[in-house]
Amino acid sequence: MEKNAKKLLDKYLAGNCTPEEIAIVEDWYLQFPFQKGAPNHSIIASSKQEVWNRLSPRNRSLKLVTVKWLAIAASIVVCMILGIYFTLQRNAAPLIAKTELKDILPGKRKAVLTLADGTVVDLDDAKNGQIANQNGIVIRKAKNGQLEYIIEEIPNATVIGSNTISTPRGGQYQVSLPDGTKVWLNAATTLKYPYVFAKNERLVELNGEAYFEVSKDHTRPFKVKTDAQTVEVLGTHFNINAYSDENIVKTTLLEGAVKVSATSGSVNLHPGEQSLLTANSARLSINKQVDIDKEMAWKNNIFSFDNDDLQTIMRQISRWYDVDVVYQGKITSEKYVGEIPKNSNLAEVFKILELNHVHIDAKGKVLTVTGN
Repeated sequence: MEKNAKKLLDKYLAGNCTPEEIAIVEDWYLQFPFQKGAPNHSIIASSKQEVWNRLSPRNRSLKLVTVKWLAIAASIVVCMILGIYFTLQRNAAPLIAKTELKDILPGKRKAVLTLADGTVVDLDDAKNGQIANQNGIVIRKAKNGQLEYIIEEIPNATVIGSNTISTPRGGQYQVSLPDGTKVWLNAATTLKYPYVFAKNERLVELNGEAYFEVSKDHTRPFKVKTDAQTVEVLGTHFNINAYSDENIVKTTLLEGAVKVSATSGSVNLHPGEQSLLTANSARLSINKQVDIDKEMAWKNNIFSFDNDDLQTIMRQISRWYDVDVVYQGKITSEKYVGEIPKNSNLAEVFKILELNHVHIDAKGKVLTVTGN
């Protein structure tokens, strides 16, 4: 792949590129911080070695492209490795109202904690240190922003009460539960849990997406209940995607073992497997060829798409940038593949996407997607 990419660069320097290939090389070049002027043959030639020095595996990033284009031209793989963005229709009308989108910033670490007594704490504004003391368990906000529970005295297990931590659209957060289990919450996610776990089980309720690193306790299984299923573990690492606006609930196992149960039955997962629960049929199935990096990309601050359609992409964008999306006209059915950093503002994201045959207007926090 790197050899083919170098051939493309040499072809450009020799003046033998097609207009599309010229656009690819020049768009790629403009993404690097060392350029000293408008891209031309002499400047790119003088920077060639520096370009390749920078293109280490760590610095190579994927940008979103259509699967249709992948099928048409094998060189698209080169474009992805080089971190190039492009559009299939180079001379199409401007994609977005950039003046509207540039001020829409990406999400950040923020959440709201609702205590058992009804007290609401904005964790984004709360100072570091102790937030509350519940039945001998201290809730504190650490210096790194993480919420953690510290047992200062043995709690009275007969006391009943649950806390709820919720991330809004445009927010993520990490919490360490009373048993030591670590949970990362994606945007628009709610996790409800007792501040004192029962003697026979550790039950939490999830709506949205979260990654769990469960503290081992063979006497008390850890259970995650969603609207459609229950996941039971003893101590393991797994991710659950259970947004109400998605058609499939996905449970992805990274380590250990889990049992996923629904009304239609149950399945046991091994590391690298994923259970799929369809909303219409409530049928559980197992995917044994899971792209773990894609499933965990959100936790690593990346949008990752693999054969995803426009509406799937826009649902993720809606959650992370706290925007509403409406559609007009016939929307493209093309599929997309690639990765985009989640720390980009919205204008930068759409500059990278360059979605073909799609126009997006922004008015305040509403994006209108118009097809042909």
